[in-house]
Amino acid sequence: MTAQWVKDRRMSKTNMLLAAAGLTVLLFACMLLFADSANAHGYVIDSRAHLCQQGVNTNCGQVQYEPASVEGRGDFPEIGVPDGRIASADGGTGAAPFYELDEQTATRWAKVDLQGGPHTFQWYIQANHATNNWKYYITKQGWDPNQPLARDNLELFCEYRDHGLNPPNDYSSDCFIPNDREGYYVIVAVWDIFDTQNAFYQAIDVNLTIDPSSPTTPPAGHAGDPDRFGEIEEWVSYRPYQAGETVLYNGAVWEAVYYSQGQAPGTGGAWTLVDGTPTDPDPDPDDPGDYPTWDPNTVYTNEIVYHNGQLWQAQWWTQGQEPGTTGQWGPWQPVTP
Repeated sequence: MTAQWVKDRRMSKTNMLLAAAGLTVLLFACMLLFADSANAHGYVIDSRAHLCQQGVNTNCGQVQYEPASVEGRGDFPEIGVPDGRIASADGGTGAAPFYELDEQTATRWAKVDLQGGPHTFQWYIQANHATNNWKYYITKQGWDPNQPLARDNLELFCEYRDHGLNPPNDYSSDCFIPNDREGYYVIVAVWDIFDTQNAFYQAIDVNLTIDPSSPTTPPAGHAGDPDRFGEIEEWVSYRPYQAGETVLYNGAVWEAVYYSQGQAPGTGGAWTLVDGTPTDPDPDPDDPGDYPTWDPNTVYTNEIVYHNGQLWQAQWWTQGQEPGTTGQWGPWQPVTP
């Protein structure tokens, strides 16, 4: 009986060890799958990474569990991630590198059918970040789909600048896809973060067709037009500025003397005038003055208008969108004193 008890005890300890080992393996697997879920950030709907999560793209590796963690060095293309590692953001920040995303052939990835012309790119944001900008690139005509993605093969076609604002959980960018090419192209969306050096990269594989009802190129100043920004940017009330930065305000160029936020140039000591003469050094947001009343049939790009007892300034190309009805992320921002 004693011998049987010892045998049973040994078997019980063995079973316990096996169970513990199995639990360790299970916990490690869960760590691989979910280790970075708290740090997941955002992805574009129908992107290469998102379609991996959906099972449309296969043999994707770890990114199928973490499509929102394709994060790497920002300030692309001047700095950013290296050529050949653009789609994976140089491996990303997941539990394992996302290098499968960098595989590039004409047939490797499922394609989304799109037409040239107006298109809205939709992001799903899992963790908000103060945002510097959103940029959208497309491979150039004549690119080789069997070669790794490189910055020299990309051209910028859409950009939005948020100056440190936090995006909503469902963020969208209205863009104009070049309407001069057909076939397989890759669009690279880059969400650049304001208060870190990083950015999130999303490759989108598209099968493009030309839309005969849309122009080949959009009118200047259209929504998302990357050329609508001047060499010196307009002052923005909610953006923090550091000493030495320059802005354009009321037709004049100003330089920041020290850190400030919300203090308009010409209203205090935070700014010094470096070029030009201000056209209206102290506009009253409640007084229309010489500003025109908003007209739904007029195209606006950066003008100030009067509407419903308030002055509003257009942030980009807009027509027919009523000031005060488009929300924080719309084309109109109220003029503040």
